[in-house]
Amino acid sequence: MELTWIRTFVTLAHFQHFTKTSEFLNMSQPTVSIHVKKLEQSLGVNLIDRSTTHLPFTLTPAGQKVFADGQKMIELWKSMEHAAEEREEVLLRIGSTNTVSEALLPDFVKKLKILYPHVRLQMKIHNHNRIVELLENHELDLAIVEGTKGIEPFQTDVISRDELRFFANRGMNLHSSPLILREKGSGTRDYADQFIKTEQIHPAEIIEAGSHHLIKQLALRGLGIAFLSSSMVKEEVAAGKLFPIDPYVIHRPFYAVCPADTAAGSVIRELIGVLKKN
Repeated sequence: MELTWIRTFVTLAHFQHFTKTSEFLNMSQPTVSIHVKKLEQSLGVNLIDRSTTHLPFTLTPAGQKVFADGQKMIELWKSMEHAAEEREEVLLRIGSTNTVSEALLPDFVKKLKILYPHVRLQMKIHNHNRIVELLENHELDLAIVEGTKGIEPFQTDVISRDELRFFANRGMNLHSSPLILREKGSGTRDYADQFIKTEQIHPAEIIEAGSHHLIKQLALRGLGIAFLSSSMVKEEVAAGKLFPIDPYVIHRPFYAVCPADTAAGSVIRELIGVLKKN
């Protein structure tokens, strides 16, 4: 029996999906199946039942027990790997902007806890300027941001890309309608200001709001045109409650940013790899 087989099975049992498991572990789907089959042969029991009608598979009673025991084994393995750090627990301080916290952070934290169950997280959500201040003050090990202002001194990696658009609940014009934007200091606001300047737009009014949720709610009530990530209004657009104002589309990268001398350097590099697979 190999630990790799157990890790593959635990990940598969967690995601309940062969494709997601293969993508997460960066291996082919046939390899995932082979690992599970070898583990079953080694234990002499079936771990998954593929005969279900509506699901790819279900865990057998033996599979449920191996899943629970396997999680404990992986946690112990990770703990042993980091024994050289002379600490029982690793504290990881992660900061992100408001946009990233809604678009990427939930899935990232879920993956992180699977890979590093011993890691204790300390998370801070602020606008872009404040996140950069925390990096400069060595109060963060890793930050995930959408803007570039102030991140030049740090190690940066592009981990994902996002789409920004203007949305309204009815026909409106950027030149004659109020724009609902984030506050100054927000990475999203920087993109909005740059676009307005480049396109020589003179909005009737700018309404500032400190959260994307509030911006969306104001737009739904017809109070102006919201500038938001498309990922945040998928349901409203699908339901016909908000409409994108064409042809204005802005694509922006998301960045993972970390100090060069962070104490959690090896862990951070692995986590950035995980983020790139999101």
